[in-house]
Formats: sequence, structure tokens, C-alpha cells
Amino acid sequence: MQALRNGSTMIEGRVACETPGGATMAFRGGPGIPVAVAARGEARGARSAILAGRNNFGFRIRYTDGSVVRAEPLDEVSIALRRGDGAAVGTILRGDTVTAVAATGGTLFHVVPDPEESCTPELFRLVLLDRSGGEFGRLDVIRTVDGWSSHRLADPMGDTYLWWDRTGVRLPVPILGTRLAAPHPLDRVERDMALAACTDIALSLRPYIPAMRSGCTVGP
Repeated sequence: MQALRNGSTMIEGRVACETPGGATMAFRGGPGIPVAVAARGEARGARSAILAGRNNFGFRIRYTDGSVVRAEPLDEVSIALRRGDGAAVGTILRGDTVTAVAATGGTLFHVVPDPEESCTPELFRLVLLDRSGGEFGRLDVIRTVDGWSSHRLADPMGDTYLWWDRTGVRLPVPILGTRLAAPHPLDRVERDMALAACTDIALSLRPYIPAMRSGCTVGP
């Protein structure tokens, strides 16, 4: 994974619709630096669930080194993450807030709305808090192509990392992708859990904050 200046990290995930019902999500850690590709699960019944409008199906994330993380729904409000060899990574629990818990039992982060502005016509803004309430990272959920043109403060010193390729393609999907920024490098489990949350939002269309459930109509 690409660690940016002052140890900060930014990973962009863009949705692509190659076939009907076959959306994928490509994650990059910098210009020309692929990280992983996420896709909906291949389990029997996944396609019928999509056509029926249900989103309680799994997905997989395949990294450039060949390793795989699979997300399997436990019920309507939680997903379990496992590696390709079956080793447990953790669980994402969706309630009033969303919580990512490592397989060891420790909370990695909670997902809450940005207290200043959680929704604009272009994107949703989410904040990831660690178990002590400190900022673990920030997550932009891109709603329109103009959302790619915004940027985040990627480290606590206030340096602005100007993202590359600040354009996008209009697609017939409600979420075009995500942009994750953290003020520190992510370890393997943190990366897996964070990218799983991004995939759960963009491909499974799970609403992680109230504004995403209400549709957040902005304007007069």
C-alpha cells in the first residue's frame, strides 16, 4: 500500500459497470498504483438477489499480490471477513452507527457522519473514529462525477494531498466510488476492514450514515 507524505494514506476506489449486474470496484494507492479489485460474490443466488433488489450477498476483494478477502453476510446487519485460506479477519456491524471489529475482538473503528457537513449533492462525508474517539480516517462516498474534484486533508499537520485524475465517468449507479484518507499508514487488517467498508457501501449499497438512508436531498 502507498504511504503518502508524513505517513498518511489515501486509497481511491472507483466503480466500473462492465456488464449488467456485474459492477466491480478498482482501488488505487496512487497514480498507476493498483491496490485491489472488489467484486460481488459468486455464491449461488447472488445474481438472483441482485435482480430481486436484495443486497444481502457477499463480495470479494482481490489484491495485486493475489491474496483474497471474502465478505460473507451473517445477517441483514453484519458481514464477516475471511481470507482466502479461511482465516478470520473481522466483522462489520451495522446499527445506529457502523463498527468494524477485528477477529481478535478489538474495535478498529466506528463510522459516523462528518459533524460539519455529512452530505452534499456531490458526495457523502463520513468520519472513522478509533476506539478512543480519535480520528482514524475520513471517507468520501462519491455520488456524482463532480465529487471526484474535492480533496481531503490527509494528515494531521494540515498538508493537503492533491489527488490525481480528478475526473470521473457518469455511470447508471447511485454510488460512483469512495476515497479513503487516513493520517497514518494502515496495517493489513485495518486495510482489509476499511476497503471492505468501502465495497459494502459502493457495491452492496449499504447506507452507513443517516443521510445515506434518507437520500439527503440538498437544496431548496
